[in-house]
Amino acid sequence: MKGIEKEENEIKESKKKNNEKKIENIDNKKEEIGIYKKDNSTEKKEKQKENLKEKNDNETKKISIELEKLIEYKYNEEGVLINKKTGKKCGILNKQEYDLVGLYVQKYVENLIIKTFDLDILYVPNKENKNFEKRDNTMAQCKILTTKNFPSNEKCLILIQGTGVVRLGQWARSVCINENLTLGTMIPYVDKALKNKYSVIIMNPNERKDFKSEEKIEQFSTMQEHCVYVYNKIIKKNNNIKQIYIVAHSMGGECTVKILLNNKEDLINRKIIKIAFTDSVHGTEYKDLGKEGIKIFRQISRNYICSDKPAGTFVRNYETSYGGVDCYSSGHKKHEYTSGTAIDEIFKYFNE
Repeated sequence: MKGIEKEENEIKESKKKNNEKKIENIDNKKEEIGIYKKDNSTEKKEKQKENLKEKNDNETKKISIELEKLIEYKYNEEGVLINKKTGKKCGILNKQEYDLVGLYVQKYVENLIIKTFDLDILYVPNKENKNFEKRDNTMAQCKILTTKNFPSNEKCLILIQGTGVVRLGQWARSVCINENLTLGTMIPYVDKALKNKYSVIIMNPNERKDFKSEEKIEQFSTMQEHCVYVYNKIIKKNNNIKQIYIVAHSMGGECTVKILLNNKEDLINRKIIKIAFTDSVHGTEYKDLGKEGIKIFRQISRNYICSDKPAGTFVRNYETSYGGVDCYSSGHKKHEYTSGTAIDEIFKYFNE
């Protein structure tokens, strides 16, 4: 009898172990399926994001190609706008020609800078529960651009253009038309920033209408509103950013001061490390920063102004300057060229 009981117990124990093994296999399978679903979901979102970006890029490129067919000019490999037939640089244009060529430059530069650095497009303004990487079709929006390392990098460079017809990636449309894209666009800045391990965010403060519907962007009636929104909603909320650098041209300087007035703590706490104005017109509003704020503002800022002196040459101190900061030569006498010619001195200043 004892032998039979022992055999039965062994059978029961064996069945128990087999059942436990089956349960373990089922649990492992569930875990595998769960992990797969999670990975598949992430992969799907990334794929959707890439498809959306590719669609937007293709639309911009298509418009650029169509516009090129309507004008007598195109960009060569050196980034110089030339006549298609003669190969000579763009000459004097009438008003109608200039507007059409200007629109071509806008789309060409946008497509070129995105493709060159594989930049991400963010859409602003946006509802709080929306991702800035997705188009919110319930409201009028414009595009801004960021480098791939923007979400994770500690050092961030903000680029703010001046007022007027310039759009994404441009410093000066006239320079893009009459000179070249090296001096007229932000492409060299993005290139140098990435080589120096900065992330980059490019603002688009002149875009007051939706890029498709032409509907007015109610929240962005001024350049300053656009820049403060982007800083507060995107840059400030990125906790990985520890050091902020700003290059601001012309009226972009006033936008920068407005950002500082709305974020004094980032100035006082030295999160904003350096500011390089290029022939800025920011005026005297900086005085509202208070005694300590003004002191720090002057310590971290330079204005690279129009001058026939070599780039980087000291011109005058903050006491005699219009904007309350020390002024240095940009290396050019014309206002619209200052960002292009001061770039090497600006990065030297940033990296000191």
